[in-house]
Amino acid sequence: MSLIADLERFDRIGLSQVGSHPKACCRTVRHSVFAQVTHFGDTGTALAAVPGLFRWGPVQWPAHWCDLVDDGDLVGDCGVHADVASVLLARKSVPHARARAAVLTPPMAPAHWRAVWNEARVSDAWIGRTAVYHEVLRVGNRWWDPSDARWFSGPGGHTGSGHVLAIREDGGEWQLAPDAPDASGAPDAPDASASPRAPAPPQGTTPSRGLPQGVLP
Repeated sequence: MSLIADLERFDRIGLSQVGSHPKACCRTVRHSVFAQVTHFGDTGTALAAVPGLFRWGPVQWPAHWCDLVDDGDLVGDCGVHADVASVLLARKSVPHARARAAVLTPPMAPAHWRAVWNEARVSDAWIGRTAVYHEVLRVGNRWWDPSDARWFSGPGGHTGSGHVLAIREDGGEWQLAPDAPDASGAPDAPDASASPRAPAPPQGTTPSRGLPQGVLP
């Protein structure tokens, strides 16, 4: 399967938005999440704290806030991180857009994630043959990875989970990286010097990492 086939597959995945039941089960969880991140003095630090609130794991979409609680912990994936980050930016009137990326990960990662998602009986449609689906944000003229709490350079750049082969802002067209495989090719292996670190659950995020002063209010 080519990258283009993966992109067509990813186009069928709607951008994640956590729903809310009109009951205390969801109100309590949502209030707790935003109370924890909004006590920081600036938007950048609040954004960087988002992934640390959630234990990385499978989420069955569509999801409600109460669905994100598992044995007392909050569980989230990139869609949860992106939705929470988007709400934070909207509250601060920071112009931004939701986006999706196709990421080439280290070789063993897709099989590991597929096993974890299948064990939880959650859809693994986000795992393609060439790339995996990942939700990110466009903030001004820069790209933000809400799961790794850092900026990246867009197509051709790297997130915490791998090499960005393509990216698509919501409502826009896919932008391919210069080294992305074409519709019939297979991806070239990245140089060892450019290979991303092996993906790991984004636990213990350092709130100020990767956020230059003055970028966000």
